[in-house]
Amino acid sequence: MFTRLLRFKFFVLSAFTLLASCAETSVPVQHQNSLAPPIKIKVVVVTMFEIGADQDDKPGEFQLWKAGQKLQTCLPFAVSHHDICINPNTGVMGIVTGMGTAKAATAIMALGLDPRFDLTQAYWLVAGIAGLDPADASIGSAVWSTWLLDGDLAHQIDAREIPDEWTSGYFPLFTTDPLLENQTIDPNQFNRHGQSTNGEVYQLNPELTEWAYTLTKNVKLNDYPMMQALRDKYIGYPNAQKLPFVLKGEHLAASTFWHGELLTQWANDWTHYWTAGQGNFVSSGMEDTGSFQSMIYLDNANKVDKSRFMVLRTGSNYSMPPPDMSSIENLKAESGENGYAGMQSALESAYLVGSKVVDTIVANWSAYQTALPYEVLETETSVKQQPLIQTQQKSAETTQHSGAPNNHKMLTAAELAASLNLEAHVEGGYFRQTFKANHRPKITTDIGDRVTMTSIYYLLSKESPIGHFHMNRSDIMHYFHTGDPITYYMLLPNGDLETIVLGPDPTAGHQMQMMVKGGTWKASKIPVDGKYGYGLIGEAVAPGFEYADMQLGQRAKLLALFPKHKQLVTELSRE
Repeated sequence: MFTRLLRFKFFVLSAFTLLASCAETSVPVQHQNSLAPPIKIKVVVVTMFEIGADQDDKPGEFQLWKAGQKLQTCLPFAVSHHDICINPNTGVMGIVTGMGTAKAATAIMALGLDPRFDLTQAYWLVAGIAGLDPADASIGSAVWSTWLLDGDLAHQIDAREIPDEWTSGYFPLFTTDPLLENQTIDPNQFNRHGQSTNGEVYQLNPELTEWAYTLTKNVKLNDYPMMQALRDKYIGYPNAQKLPFVLKGEHLAASTFWHGELLTQWANDWTHYWTAGQGNFVSSGMEDTGSFQSMIYLDNANKVDKSRFMVLRTGSNYSMPPPDMSSIENLKAESGENGYAGMQSALESAYLVGSKVVDTIVANWSAYQTALPYEVLETETSVKQQPLIQTQQKSAETTQHSGAPNNHKMLTAAELAASLNLEAHVEGGYFRQTFKANHRPKITTDIGDRVTMTSIYYLLSKESPIGHFHMNRSDIMHYFHTGDPITYYMLLPNGDLETIVLGPDPTAGHQMQMMVKGGTWKASKIPVDGKYGYGLIGEAVAPGFEYADMQLGQRAKLLALFPKHKQLVTELSRE
């Protein structure tokens, strides 16, 4: 019994570009060398449906991830619902399981046993839409789950035959009535893996969930006028009337799409019972208990690590109607693609929140390959999710500006990154988006609607001194803030090289502002022996930045395009 919808999609974020044309590459079966070593996968993104094609039409859950993570190498997967698509440069994989517990379980099992891939150290992220309990969250919100509940394994008698004092005719196995508040779980029904013996409940790795939540809890989620109109109807539900936000809560999976106030209460009781009062029902869907059951079996066979499995569900609708509407009226209103006020925001939230986790894992793979993120953070002197800070001793460089007014302290790179809340960027360096023009109407571009402008901080340091060659569709204004001069290298369409130094001293030839037009290959670099050990700039991007509009330069492609700049391309690009 479960709230689950159809889904559209938005656009994800990112990793590295594989092909110059960004066209999908489908690898024929006969070209796959069975003797080749398996492909090492860092992250598996699990989506459940796609509406039509994987790109260039109305999106489902997968399209955003395919575009944003550059998952352009697609391999046939005949034993499952959908082809597998990967980015070999980043080690990110995306799959579409199909809707429902059965399809999800078989897809995960088939993938885990596929000899083409090494999944032994992979992180898994389920990213899908859901119905949300209005007592806990608003549509568009993103929910990290610690417990997964199964709503299908149960006793049931017809509602017309239930005793008057019963709340429903649906109640757990091993019980005789639905009055769960008077019952306790037999401890013998659980095994040492934190799951019930029949699969009614599964506990995910709570520390990994907490790490993901802490990393993403301040991500700003998108909101739209039709969402506000629906939220306003939920009088008496303050959490339902909030703007979309990130939270933790439990996920209930079942194959029946259910809806209504009474069934929402059932879901809360069900969750409370099976988690022995530890969990709180927030989101509803179909597949996740089936997916995690397969993970348990695969973990037993040493094919995967089930402690690296995360579930992120985002709200496309509420699990019950507003007070002024009946359940059947609300269900009718939502029975169609235009009926879910939170659909677009939910698809965007899944990517905005989920991609931050994916990108952080990829950027920190040297540490996270063998140790879980929270273990790394516990054993290193660091600020959470600031890889730069993990590599520096803050107290080593607390010197003062010579001759600086008011004796201002010269910040270290670590202190600056911490104070600005920066994180690793896929092109190198560190960044944080500081502005997105959501308050204005979007503008239409040839690849979709975009906000008018976005802005970021961007930092290079001696630990990460190169911003590797990449190209954006939009124009970007750069503003120097502080630190050592940064040299920018622009490879123009005619093959020429333009070099500009952004820095603090115009008398030394530094520029303090610089425009880079869309379609220009750009790289940047700071000296590793500079006075500060870092350079900080700001960037304003118009139309607003989306990872789908950025290509990270592949060395072979750039060498073919700019052969006379071989040394520079080799130094400032990734393979």
